[in-house]
Amino acid sequence: MKKILTLTFIACILLCGYALADVGIPSVPETQGIVTSTSLNAVGNFATATEIQWRSTNAPVGLPNIPPLATERSGIYESTYTEDTQSHGVGLMMYDKELDVETSDQITGQWNIEATKQIAFIGIDGAHVVSSDAIMVDGASTSYYTPFAVVCPFAADETLWTPYYCNRAEAGSTIDMTVANARTTTTDRFVMSIGPQPNPAAGSGNVELNHDIRVTELVADVPSSGLASAYLDVLVQEARGFQGTAWAGPGGPPNTVLMERIEFSEETSADGAVTLFEKLMHYESGIVR
Repeated sequence: MKKILTLTFIACILLCGYALADVGIPSVPETQGIVTSTSLNAVGNFATATEIQWRSTNAPVGLPNIPPLATERSGIYESTYTEDTQSHGVGLMMYDKELDVETSDQITGQWNIEATKQIAFIGIDGAHVVSSDAIMVDGASTSYYTPFAVVCPFAADETLWTPYYCNRAEAGSTIDMTVANARTTTTDRFVMSIGPQPNPAAGSGNVELNHDIRVTELVADVPSSGLASAYLDVLVQEARGFQGTAWAGPGGPPNTVLMERIEFSEETSADGAVTLFEKLMHYESGIVR
């Protein structure tokens, strides 16, 4: 009797609240857009790889002189995206991918990096396909006067100065299968509309990162076969904002002293005949949520 392993994993991580204060980064004056579209239907071998490395700062000293950041109104963001797909041996491969990279300011619901990938594969004589995706966003910033950093007019009622922070989120997935029907969606957003000078923060919205994977049957009663895995790692380090005159302890005012540290890690995998493997991962950070 054929055994079918059915696995459904759904994880949604929402990191939010008073102490979480990602304000993002504004775009530089000249912006770029990169768009690629790939479609393949073939019998044989196939390989494709994508890599993006992105750093941006609003610090007056520029990237070559960071660290350190200035004591006020200075931030830096880094983001990476990678995708690597290759078949090992001859197989029937159907592959579609859309990639859109936009360096301009993005509002909520739009993305700086967006990638969607669909794979269907049947290996011949034990051939298999390996495909992996990973997305990371890492931001660090010193204090901003809240009315200059956040569009919401009530944000200053909660905290007059946005606190220091150093936050990082990374998500990804891998399949290694002889029979596969898999789809991934990957997005992040950290470049947002500009606030007032000097050294503006982004003016609106929250930093976001998403990665979803869904592995299903190739056709009815023919499950995907092999390994599927996905992970989410988050590190949050936050000071605490203050309203009015700050209490200054031994380390300084609360907007400059580490007040919170969160480490989160989750990994899920399935190996066998997979009818359904689904994992949804979401990270969001900002003062107003």
